[in-house]
Amino acid sequence: MLERNQLPLRPVAPGFAAAWVTVIAGASVALSLLFACITPFVALAAVSAVALPRQMAITAVLLAWLANQAVGYLMLGYPQTFDSFAWGLTIGIATFASLAASLGVLRLDTGPAVTMAGAFTAGFIAYEGVLFAAAVVLPSGDGAFSAAVVAEVLLINALAVIGLICLHMGAASSRALVTAQPGPALP
Repeated sequence: MLERNQLPLRPVAPGFAAAWVTVIAGASVALSLLFACITPFVALAAVSAVALPRQMAITAVLLAWLANQAVGYLMLGYPQTFDSFAWGLTIGIATFASLAASLGVLRLDTGPAVTMAGAFTAGFIAYEGVLFAAAVVLPSGDGAFSAAVVAEVLLINALAVIGLICLHMGAASSRALVTAQPGPALP
């Protein structure tokens, strides 16, 4: 189990944190291909907020959103219309609102599980709130914010956050095992 001082990875291993940014961006590509319009940006933002220094979390979320847009428009054939571009930008804004809300939770002095749960919850509320507000101006389907759709988005994000946390814990454990081993003697 990770201790609170292991999250975020700021003081320990900047190379590991940089690699984690790549993992988040790569996860965005894979999850965009898998879920298309329901890429779990809340999970990506919450885990980035908890596991990375602030600037790297911002970079990770930006790369994740850009990767998602590239996959959508270049591979999945998203329509190239004003409405589609506007929703893409809105999703980016919602993703950064999710990150900001998740980062806000880090100020609380709680254990890692409560911090992660709080970051996820705050991020989800911020994300859905921005999208709901945008639906007043931008066209959307009648059921876009139905209980069933919101529950599906919540489930996909919850499963993604669990998977990312497990991946992070595995990587952090491996890193701890590697750094604990004595290196070769220097001449």
